[in-house]
Amino acid sequence: MDRDEQLISELINALKSGVERYRASDGVTYTNADLKTALQELIPAEIIVKRVCDSGRAIVVAAPHVSFDNWTEYFANRLAFDLECGEVLARNFRDDDGGRIPVSIGRHIHVNRPTESRSRSGAEFTTERASQIFESYVHALEQAVSQRPLELLIELHGHRNHAKLDVATSGISRDCAQELKNEYQQLVQDSNTPELRIEPLDTLRFRARRAKSTGSLQTSVCLKALHIEIPRRCREHAQARETFRPILTEWIRRSLTHLKT
Repeated sequence: MDRDEQLISELINALKSGVERYRASDGVTYTNADLKTALQELIPAEIIVKRVCDSGRAIVVAAPHVSFDNWTEYFANRLAFDLECGEVLARNFRDDDGGRIPVSIGRHIHVNRPTESRSRSGAEFTTERASQIFESYVHALEQAVSQRPLELLIELHGHRNHAKLDVATSGISRDCAQELKNEYQQLVQDSNTPELRIEPLDTLRFRARRAKSTGSLQTSVCLKALHIEIPRRCREHAQARETFRPILTEWIRRSLTHLKT
């Protein structure tokens, strides 16, 4: 572990303990607010264009909440590689994630819409900071394709307490949703594979309302979109990941036929 990582661990533990003032190993005395500021500097948030689409179609896979939605980067990497499409990652904008940043350091920015919150599950509100980050995210999506407009955005998310494969959509008809659901059901034989629910065919728990109204699922950003909530059990267990990943890839591959613009 290098010195920065040691200091990060130390400051996170101090923040967890709730101390008002903390004398760290770097010789600095931090207040509670100083701890958060220092951790934001030591753990930078970033938006990365990891891959540019070379599939002949303007398709991007994105994971806007790395590592808050844990293991979505894993799925994005492999899905983008398999489909030869663009890939965009945004990491460390949402903290208190139980992983890399297991405490709140003052960054609950949603990235795929111009809003943030004061806590992990708090109410959303628009800010200049969040708006600028959303603009950077949209710019990255545009950079990840070699042609315009962006034909299909596949956004990967992962709620902690949900067992369904919920897919909110934009620009997709009921008939198209039925075709996509049929493809999934023909592909899946194992009862352990999560049930697919897709808009506008099904009523979802997670409908991505903000992303549709002001964010990345607007038609001004992409012509069609799949906002996919990968269940926790398919992300956090190695064998489940290895089983579900090729299923997700093959389902998207088959679905592309029905998602042509």
